[in-house]
Amino acid sequence: MTEVTLPPGWAPYAVAGDPRGTLWTTILDPPALAWVTAGGVRHEPLDGRPMLLAVASDGAVWCTRSDDRLVRRDPGGAHTVFETPAGATPYGIAPADGGGVWFTAPGLNRIGHVTLAGDLTMIDLPVPDARAAMITVDTGGIVWVALNGAGALARLSGGTLEIVELPGGRAPAAPVGIAASKAGVWYADIAGGCAGLVDSSGAVRQITFDDPACRPHAVAADPGGGCWVTLWGSGDLARISAGGDVTLHRLPGREPHGLWVTTDRVWVAMESGALVSVDRT
Repeated sequence: MTEVTLPPGWAPYAVAGDPRGTLWTTILDPPALAWVTAGGVRHEPLDGRPMLLAVASDGAVWCTRSDDRLVRRDPGGAHTVFETPAGATPYGIAPADGGGVWFTAPGLNRIGHVTLAGDLTMIDLPVPDARAAMITVDTGGIVWVALNGAGALARLSGGTLEIVELPGGRAPAAPVGIAASKAGVWYADIAGGCAGLVDSSGAVRQITFDDPACRPHAVAADPGGGCWVTLWGSGDLARISAGGDVTLHRLPGREPHGLWVTTDRVWVAMESGALVSVDRT
């Protein structure tokens, strides 16, 4: 493992890499956007607390903020702030075609889309108090959303929004993390102590972890098949192979949240104050 220790008191939450190889992270406290290069750790303070990250194909870095705003930092360092409706509390975020992003707005029970020009579209979710969490876009342009309060995923295709019910585990399903892959869409069920894959036919394959209190949080697809999952409650990083085998990696520190998978490493944001990488092989 490799550990990048951040300044005392910093609490990283999300992590992602850009096309140039720079590693980015959101800092909950003090609110900031930070990045890691060969020269060390740099950061830019933000007015509101940042949550999740998305990196566009042009290298622009987007993040959601709990004060009803989205922020785009272009490759040159300029920031653009996009307002969302009051009470939206944007959380999940994913790149969209054309340079914009999709995001979740759990405070208003909606998901949203914003373009580079600032055009905003909000879409109501058909389930009350769905608590939309993370969001992803598959290779076909279909938008998938983890509905933490509904025990389901939402699937948006061609303007039609469908609900995909998930099986319960040790408790009713409560997905948070979600990630598209070639095999289908992976999700992490924080209440049920499990993860699952929804394949192209709509069938759900569920993998249950041994520890009922492990609290799966984020999930990321692995280029070799399978996925990686942060286990927030137990402090582990789980690898699920394409065949469903589970390998656990004990992480230094506490409260692993965000994930980023590269060709050779898996990066984890530890809210206790570090970014940790594990050899993917």
